[in-house]
Amino acid sequence: MFFHDQVAQSLNALHGLMAPDTKTVAWQAADNVSVEVDFTAVESVGCAFRELRVIAGALEATSFATLQGWADELCRRVTYLLEQIGPLEADREAQTVLVRSSPPAKDAARTSFYEMLVHSPGVVSLRRYLCVAHDPARQAIDMQATHEVFLRLVRDLVEAVPHEQTLSPL
Repeated sequence: MFFHDQVAQSLNALHGLMAPDTKTVAWQAADNVSVEVDFTAVESVGCAFRELRVIAGALEATSFATLQGWADELCRRVTYLLEQIGPLEADREAQTVLVRSSPPAKDAARTSFYEMLVHSPGVVSLRRYLCVAHDPARQAIDMQATHEVFLRLVRDLVEAVPHEQTLSPL
């Protein structure tokens, strides 16, 4: 069974999920890449999830330049979310590239945005946050997507993983 079919089959099996806590589902893709999603709801047309993670075991000891290239490729591919995403900050010492909505969704009372961290040891995590006016704290909120958009997002995140022939030496 192809990876895409495994993910679609899982969505069908989770139909009716509505939980205050998350239900983590994991899949193994090719090339030692795994995907984990923390679902909060799955219905016939769409789903809600708190976090999506892609773990690329082959990138455990990769260079910072490869992490930056991975973040750039993700920004190039993932153009269909509520806001466009773009690299915001790169920290060579922490081996982390921060990608966020650019610009975030704003109104007078609140700001919401996607945040993607690309970091060593070969992990991408995607979350959505909400900041309420006059409150310095941010809170993680669920991302919502149709099954079609969710499947495309998972596919794009997995396909963007750098392969061995494109890896830069340390």
